[in-house]
Amino acid sequence: MTPTLLQYLYDLDWNDLSVVSQAASIAFSELTCDNWALIAKLLGNMPSDPQLVEMCETYDFLDKLVLHDAPGQFRIRLHRFRPGYFDRPHNHRWSFASEILAGSYRHTLYGADTGFTSLDPDDLRPLLIRTERAGDWYVLDHTAVHSVTAEAGTISLVLRGPAAKDSFRIIDAPSSERFTALGTKDETPQQRADKRMQPERIATTIADILSARPA
Repeated sequence: MTPTLLQYLYDLDWNDLSVVSQAASIAFSELTCDNWALIAKLLGNMPSDPQLVEMCETYDFLDKLVLHDAPGQFRIRLHRFRPGYFDRPHNHRWSFASEILAGSYRHTLYGADTGFTSLDPDDLRPLLIRTERAGDWYVLDHTAVHSVTAEAGTISLVLRGPAAKDSFRIIDAPSSERFTALGTKDETPQQRADKRMQPERIATTIADILSARPA
């Protein structure tokens, strides 16, 4: 079956960020044109797709909605940040592109994750700190270490590529603790249940996102 949504993202080399950047530029334009028309359509369809609903996750200060999944190829997600959101320096299991749709966040880059598993948190130094605002977008390799502190109500659109590894690392500098996080397939049933988004929260999050849609 020939894919009909963002066909140019299929068989993309997510290790070549210049290629990913070109494709993401087109995808972001297509998804957000006409006042987010395609995003609104995907949001409307998602609650009736059990597989997508199962992938949606909620945390203390963040909701993640999955709008489309092309296994082994790419996934479209929306993140909505609630008051108090910040994360710790971490890498990712996959490379991705992200565009800020509403709000803003402080984005800190620390460099590549070489030696990250054994790094002393006191030696972690920012290499770049910038504010990502509505309309800004970027592409990040799965080996990059970064962190985000978001303004309440910020919404980001994420295009993530296929997993390049089974886990990722997080450093909590104040406590000097290090954590390893696993992909969904390696989580326990309880871990999945703890972050699974319930239908009521999905409906509320969709409404919140659509309320931020440009007039």
